Amino acid sequence: EMMDELPNRLRQYEAFENMKKKVLLYKKMHSTITELKSEAMKPKHWKLLTAKLKINVASGDITIGLLWQIDLIKNDGAIKEVMSQARGELILEEFLKGIKEYWGNFELDLVMYQNKCRLIRGWDDLFAKIDEHINNLASMKISPYYKACLLYTSPSPRDATLSRMPSSA
Repeated sequence: EMMDELPNRLRQYEAFENMKKKVLLYKKMHSTITELKSEAMKPKHWKLLTAKLKINVASGDITIGLLWQIDLIKNDGAIKEVMSQARGELILEEFLKGIKEYWGNFELDLVMYQNKCRLIRGWDDLFAKIDEHINNLASMKISPYYKACLLYTSPSPRDATLSRMPSSA
């Protein structure tokens, strides 16, 4: 826009047109670069991206200049694919963290029964939350990003023992 305001005597040169094209290209690439600095992009995603773009640079050594050199517009498909995977995995990770935090901070409401023992109050709410989380976890398996989250969800030996216990139903 500012370039169009320059005098005609400057705009007539081929160098002006070339520079204008470069500026417009950098402007288009800016939105992609903004997306790449998302918190969803973890080192494994940068490694995957550098492999897809055939760049032999460590993920920590990627610079804006390098991104401009590889022509982000031409490689938009590969970038969008990696970004989509990163976002999908982040959503699942955040969901799993939420469940872990919920049950890690959950406290049972115990009430005294005939001054002999304590009983749990609110079984219905407890079972409703358990059902909700189990259904959500089951639906996660449909996600194409589920395999990447398996490392986060791998059961501890205690959890594996609990899952093998016979149900009382």
